[in-house]
Amino acid sequence: MEQAYQGNMSIVGNGSIASGAYDRVRIVGECEVLGPLHCESFTCTGTCAVLGPVQAGFFKLQGEVKVKGGWSGAELKVLGQLAVDGPVRGRTINVLGQLTAVESVEAERLTVKGALTLDGLMNAEQVELRLYGPSQVKEIGGGRIDVRRSRWTAIKGWIVPQKHTELSVSAIEGDEIHLEHTRADVVRGNRIYIGTGCRIGRVEYTQSLHVARHAAVDSEIQL
Repeated sequence: MEQAYQGNMSIVGNGSIASGAYDRVRIVGECEVLGPLHCESFTCTGTCAVLGPVQAGFFKLQGEVKVKGGWSGAELKVLGQLAVDGPVRGRTINVLGQLTAVESVEAERLTVKGALTLDGLMNAEQVELRLYGPSQVKEIGGGRIDVRRSRWTAIKGWIVPQKHTELSVSAIEGDEIHLEHTRADVVRGNRIYIGTGCRIGRVEYTQSLHVARHAAVDSEIQL
């Protein structure tokens, strides 16, 4: 069924938006969306609370947005903080800041530079995480998975120890996996690199495994 759009909606300052379908939604300031939102484009510079799920072709945030429900769309860009009380599904997801979701996150390409807390599965063909702070994910699955501390965190660590800037995850499974500063119960893949600061319970690999000097792996199994 084709969605009937109500035109564009713009809020500058403080205001609210009725639940519904819009072409473009633009917010500069503080806003509350009073229910589910469907739009072609959503941009927010400031803070916004959406009292329902969001479906947006393009979603760009500079500030803080909280969504009561899931988010789905084609492209998600976050510069700040996004908290979603539901699943997150998109084609490309790019976060510079903090991402929180109580369910799964799915994308073709997922990049997070900052910190994240996910209670469910993170699944993407390409996963790139650059940790700025402590992060927790239940499980990660994908094709290529790359987890490291950000360069800025490493520089700060020379002055102030950054012991808690690591990823905690139950299980990681992918084709090509590069991990640094990661704590995981199980890691499974074809080609696996376990780098500095990692503490892994069990690694299962098919092709190759490299464990760095300053990493700990309890057991290694070649399948």
